Amino acid sequence: MGPHTTLLFLHVMSASIWFGGYVVLFFIVLPKAKRDKNPEFFIEFEQSFQKIGFPALLTQFVTGPILAMHFYSNPIDWFKFQTPHQDHIASKIIFLFIIVILVLRTRRNTVPRLRAGDPKAMKSAKWITGWIMFLAFSNIMMGMSVNTNGFSY
Repeated sequence: MGPHTTLLFLHVMSASIWFGGYVVLFFIVLPKAKRDKNPEFFIEFEQSFQKIGFPALLTQFVTGPILAMHFYSNPIDWFKFQTPHQDHIASKIIFLFIIVILVLRTRRNTVPRLRAGDPKAMKSAKWITGWIMFLAFSNIMMGMSVNTNGFSY
């Protein structure tokens, strides 16, 4: 297995871990926490998931730019929006930064509100988790497109 294939494997596995964790959180943990009126289910899962989720996210931050350099060696070219590859690479980077902002918002605002018993916090957690899941899925689809030309226009 060559270096590009190894990086691509690590990148896709990390994206899958990240997306999978948020699928479980959104479709299993949040409904249970809401049904039982116990936000601790959400908080405990989110804290446990950090142990594998953040390394997965960090792996994407490291491997993504290296893989993007395979197509354009100058990072300025990633944001020119002149080719399908540039569109996808730029979108992936933008989505990844939005994901980080949403994760930080969850950690700094939503989790303390859940612990304090704020009834609106569960709705906020569901909204943020849904967006993170959607953006992670979009990043996987765009990443596959970059590497397979499957969604080129």
